[in-house]
Amino acid sequence: MNKLLYQVLDNLNEGIVILNEYLQIMYWNYYMEDVTSCAIHKRLLNNSDYFNMKVTRIENEGKHFIQLEFINVTSQFNQIKQLKSYVNQLWDTNRNLKEKEKTIQKMAYYDKLTGVANRSLFYEVSASLLAQAKRNKSLLGLMFCDVNKFKSINDTYGHEFGDKVLIHVAKLLEKAVRKNDVVCRYGGDEFLILLPDIKEIDNYDIVASRIEELTRKAVRIQNITIPLSISGGISFYPIDADSIDQLIAKADAAMYAAKQMKGMETYFYRMD
Repeated sequence: MNKLLYQVLDNLNEGIVILNEYLQIMYWNYYMEDVTSCAIHKRLLNNSDYFNMKVTRIENEGKHFIQLEFINVTSQFNQIKQLKSYVNQLWDTNRNLKEKEKTIQKMAYYDKLTGVANRSLFYEVSASLLAQAKRNKSLLGLMFCDVNKFKSINDTYGHEFGDKVLIHVAKLLEKAVRKNDVVCRYGGDEFLILLPDIKEIDNYDIVASRIEELTRKAVRIQNITIPLSISGGISFYPIDADSIDQLIAKADAAMYAAKQMKGMETYFYRMD
């Protein structure tokens, strides 16, 4: 019976070691011999296997033994490593996709030159703010801004210089507006500003005054100093119009009137 048992143990695909009560090795199977041989010659064989060990207490004829089972879990470890590597790759891919999505979204909704909202984003936001104003029966202001003598600036100093002027104007407008206002580059040197939740019509003077203050000093770009001024028109929902396009047209007309009045100064005008 013992011979048959040893044959069975020697054919198991795991290491078996039996210790007596004095922790002396009474038996180990062929698989365990191979494992210990690999451990002894580890540097030669570059063995890096992983094992789980199971300990079982055995009692036979009043004597106590300990059975040790060594189960090779190297494949499971490798699978776990591969899974971790795969998860990390997925995480990196997902992160890259999100970054690309942000870049694409920014390209779709923000002006490439100045970084402020473009027309697409303006119309989405303005539609939402107009609907909100209609629900709340509140005022929605729209300012149409244009850089005075911008063509002359481009012709005199070049388009690269003109682009830097537009970047400066965009930053200037963002600095002048309130937290919830929206600055948009409408096209060329034209900018729109949405003013939600205006309590009184005259409240737009706060933003206009800040713009006037910020344009009083000459601007220095590429070691060139030039005066800079902005003409602006203002319109309000529901007093002047009840759609975004009508508000733009009304503010645009007011802007041209302001330019005719004081074309070399920063000035804002609202048509009655």
